[in-house]
Amino acid sequence: MSASRLSTLLGKSVLRPAPINASRRMASTLGPPRGSLLQRANMPPPHPKDPSFTTSPYNEAMGNIKSQAKMVAKVTGYTVISVTTAVAFVWQLSHWYIEYMMSPTPPELGYQARNLLHGAYIRETLAPNFEVASFYVREALRIALEEKQLEESSNTVIQLRLRLAHDEAHAGNLLDAITEYTRSWKLLIGKGDNTKEAVEAAKHIGDLYLRISDYEHSEEFLAWALHNAQDDSALKSKITLTLASLYALQRNYQLALSLLSETLKTVPETDACLRAIVQNQLSEIMFGLGKVDEAMGWAQAAINASASNLKNQDCLECGGVASNNLGKMLELKGEFDQALEYYNQAVTYSLSVHDSESRDRYILNQERVQEMLKNKAE
Repeated sequence: MSASRLSTLLGKSVLRPAPINASRRMASTLGPPRGSLLQRANMPPPHPKDPSFTTSPYNEAMGNIKSQAKMVAKVTGYTVISVTTAVAFVWQLSHWYIEYMMSPTPPELGYQARNLLHGAYIRETLAPNFEVASFYVREALRIALEEKQLEESSNTVIQLRLRLAHDEAHAGNLLDAITEYTRSWKLLIGKGDNTKEAVEAAKHIGDLYLRISDYEHSEEFLAWALHNAQDDSALKSKITLTLASLYALQRNYQLALSLLSETLKTVPETDACLRAIVQNQLSEIMFGLGKVDEAMGWAQAAINASASNLKNQDCLECGGVASNNLGKMLELKGEFDQALEYYNQAVTYSLSVHDSESRDRYILNQERVQEMLKNKAE
């Protein structure tokens, strides 16, 4: 092909215009669709959430109630779980504290008996109720004998019986207390144990027999206790005091007075509670001898000595008895206002020692004098 023809063909191909349809297709490919842009321009801006309407207010209300009920149920459930967990933790912590710090229990008794004795400790000290305490101890004793198969003569069983006797006595169940103390005393004697523990048990038995006016048995156990007290001067003094009370009730005042006079000389100055007990006994003896003024003086001395140590159980008990005795003597002299004051004091003392039997007796005296003052005022 000649050079002139080749240049002519190339010029025609360059100058030939592109097809209209092809250019439109390219434009539509490269540019955005016109229709979609128009649609977007005409659409309103989106709202976060379009409002919804209901044709049934009842259904809407029930739905709200159900959702709120679910929320309340969840909160209640979480609260119950939290409170239950906290209570369980505190309960277990209290048992650990009693077991390791305040009142350890023998390991051979097991978990159930140990918890019962912890409950008894609470009812004996923190929230006193000796009826409940005696129930707990009795059940622990049953477990020791029937389930754990412990021997009657074992130290654990004897200690449980002594504790049960103590609780029964404070609950006012004197015959039950005598029974348990006597069993414990016999078991201790059977083991050849005439030590302080056996002597104290015999003294408690003598005290309880005296309270139910069985003077013969009271003297028998007190005499045995005094004979076996050995060199324990404080214990001897307490036994002598009970013997003096026994003789005073039998109107053997001279013998009682001689016992008390000797006892008062041996009481240490530091033992204010024992001194108060002796002074109160002397007051009762003097009253029995008809020496009312001396009796009132000894009663007041006993009250003053008892007030020196209000954390001591013996001082509290003696303070209640002496206050009640002085109230009686004032009542007999017709000084009802002062008598009521001492009766009130006796009731307060009995509340402190949780002695239900004495408290009932003091309250009767209190109410009687209140009634007399009321009638006198009318």
